[in-house]
Amino acid sequence: MSSTPRPPTSSGSQDSPEETPSLEMGLAALKQKQYQQAIALLETISESQPHRSVGVRAQMGLVVAYERTRNIEKAIALCEGLTQHPKAKVQAWAKKTLQELKDRYSFETQPQKEKTAKTLQDPGFVPFEPSSQPPNVEQPKDIGFVPFESPLESTPEKPSVDAELNSLHSTVPKSPLNFESKPPQNKPKNQNKNQINPPFIQTSSLPITPTKIDNIIEEKPLTEVQSLSWLQADRAKGWKRLKSLKLTRFYIELALTVYAFLWFLPRLVDFFMDTTNDFLLWLPFVRPSQLLYRNPTQFVYISLAVLFVFSPWLLDGLLKWAYGMKNLPMTTLFNRSQEANKILRSYCQQRNWKMPALKVLPTEAPIAMTYGWLPRFARIVVSQGLLDQLSEDEIATIYAREIASLGQWDFIVMSFATMVLQIPYQIYWQFANWVEHSESLIDRLPRFIPTFVKNILLKFTPILNGIYKIISPLSYGLYRILRLPIYWVSRRRIYFHDRTACNLTGNPNGLSRAIVKIAIGMANEIENRGTSSLLEGFDLLMPVSYKQAIIFSSLRSCGQVEPLLNWDLNNPYGKWLEINNTHPRIGDRLLILSYYAQFWKLNTEFNLTVEKSTTPPLQKYSRLLLQGAPYFGIPAGLMLGSLLWFLGGIFSTMGVWQLEWLFGDFWILAGCIPLGCSLGLFVRINSFFPDIKSATVLDNPNLVNLLTDANTLPIDSQPLRIKGKLIGRKDLSNLMEQDLILQTSTGLIKLHYIPVLTPLANFGKFKHPVDMIGESMNVTGWWRRGATAWIDVETMETEDRQVILTAGHPIWSTILACAIAFWGAYMISQGGF
Repeated sequence: MSSTPRPPTSSGSQDSPEETPSLEMGLAALKQKQYQQAIALLETISESQPHRSVGVRAQMGLVVAYERTRNIEKAIALCEGLTQHPKAKVQAWAKKTLQELKDRYSFETQPQKEKTAKTLQDPGFVPFEPSSQPPNVEQPKDIGFVPFESPLESTPEKPSVDAELNSLHSTVPKSPLNFESKPPQNKPKNQNKNQINPPFIQTSSLPITPTKIDNIIEEKPLTEVQSLSWLQADRAKGWKRLKSLKLTRFYIELALTVYAFLWFLPRLVDFFMDTTNDFLLWLPFVRPSQLLYRNPTQFVYISLAVLFVFSPWLLDGLLKWAYGMKNLPMTTLFNRSQEANKILRSYCQQRNWKMPALKVLPTEAPIAMTYGWLPRFARIVVSQGLLDQLSEDEIATIYAREIASLGQWDFIVMSFATMVLQIPYQIYWQFANWVEHSESLIDRLPRFIPTFVKNILLKFTPILNGIYKIISPLSYGLYRILRLPIYWVSRRRIYFHDRTACNLTGNPNGLSRAIVKIAIGMANEIENRGTSSLLEGFDLLMPVSYKQAIIFSSLRSCGQVEPLLNWDLNNPYGKWLEINNTHPRIGDRLLILSYYAQFWKLNTEFNLTVEKSTTPPLQKYSRLLLQGAPYFGIPAGLMLGSLLWFLGGIFSTMGVWQLEWLFGDFWILAGCIPLGCSLGLFVRINSFFPDIKSATVLDNPNLVNLLTDANTLPIDSQPLRIKGKLIGRKDLSNLMEQDLILQTSTGLIKLHYIPVLTPLANFGKFKHPVDMIGESMNVTGWWRRGATAWIDVETMETEDRQVILTAGHPIWSTILACAIAFWGAYMISQGGF
């Protein structure tokens, strides 16, 4: 697959000199009933500008011309294409028009055509000369479009496109395509009142409310989804199901994940209890709590069991209270996607399950998730954005994915993990929100609360804010740590859901489009409104991760989906580099879906190609080893500790008692692990943070060129300088700079920033990056491309250079490596932590 991006679409006016005359001439020809000329002109502009408003207008005019020239198949095909248009009004017009065309011409069979041709000189469609109508046959009503009331004058003033199209839609609405012609003139006097119209002409039509074209196609910039040229590749019909997978290994992985989660949580709680008591011992005049010295294991397990049982209702309450979730009636889903309704009902009936509760979230971000602990208590939640942005068959594939998680039972583990994770995450989010809006929140307390209570709260607000500023970032860090045991299962389950959805719908191409549209919608949401707590807090349950969706913000510069997936498809280290991600690579998922489409002998929605790597094996793995040196240092440390054990055993047998203590000492083995990790950090640090020199810096590069390079690794460390607008969350919710994003002219890019003074925040006279949210910044740093893309920041400065923030990635990497090394040495020397 070529990584060369498609040239971006011109951003010029849609009524440019090259476009307007063609459309006007086509409409003028249509007005004069010169249909062949109109078809030639309108087809040209429709093919050259298919997705812009001028092209859609031309397509709507073509439906007029095709119907008048009895090219009914072409008119129907064009209407079917317009039913997939992202504008709801265009879809509504096209669907109603399509239905009326089918109703009018559905009974036009070939024998009827032949019979009618024998009996009628004119087959009933009289687009030109009424005089050609045979005698004693009533002239049928003109069921085609008569877009203008009278022909053009011989020397007319050049008509306005909007004026002609508005007049096109302003006539009485009684024709199949929103127009009604004049009643036939010169009606024969000796007309037979019982004369039957030709069988393929239906003279009645459903009343349609006239709609001006400007209300259907607004002159607004198209979004990425609207500007894409979707192939609308076919779906399988009467398909043979894909072979069922053996899920024994997956269920073992689920069990191990639960075990790791249950083993880790009590020990984490015990660690916090001991740390709290140690801190209390250090403080003067304070005694440690005896309660914190108790073993918390039993209490933790009881609490987890309660959370597990009540998780559906607890998550319901959270989503209703924090995000406005509501019930989604089955009738609403039926109107949006009859196929989705059918899939849910048949899937549940086959298993004698109760239909899961359907919910909807009032957000424009297209998301979907399923939670619960039994199928009868399951909830399938989608957003309004998903229902609005996806077509009927795409909505069905997403619902098929969600119901698949019930059939594979992995939703129990993911729901339980999400419920547990919401505890630290909501502490982080709500405490940050309190600090930011504490005074206004106190003012909004219910009236029955006395004023003196509110005054007391206001006096204690600075103390509470100080406590919350400590607890909130710590809770966020805990949330990130607790997610780690879930990553493997979270990635694996995605592939199984995709496969089951294809078996249920026979529509891998529809699922491919749905995945890409969800990613594009998430990118638009982040660009317009920032990363919401919904996108981050419920990331594990969603079909696409918001982090991997960010690269689709570059779609407007790229123009095609395939180049943005080049890294996912062709990087030889992709499987290794997605290890810290909750979701598998989108390119890898779409490639597998394309294989399903090929299995059913379908064309694929996206042209995905995998290139063979020409990198020599030694060079290939040397780069990977350098990239993962800190991680590979852990097994290297275990090997070093085992070697010391082995030497201790040899010295013991040789009678060298001074060194026989090396054999079997657990703390030698434990201490070598951080030593190996520290060594890996030192080995990698120079390659990871090379000096930024003017000769090697890329100045304001196009992000598409960097994103589509399939051979890059984070270790490549390309220095760059780029300009953009800083966006992200504000105040305490972004204290750890976890949501810093640079909005550039070619897309969004995540920023990793660590201040020089402290990894948490800048203090004293130094400004925090969050204070610069919304400002234009010049960022200098190192480009990283892995399963996601980001920039490790060296400096951030405002355009006027009044504020310059310096990051400390190399410094803190060195400090971290030294600290880990000292920790390992301490464990070996002291025999403990």
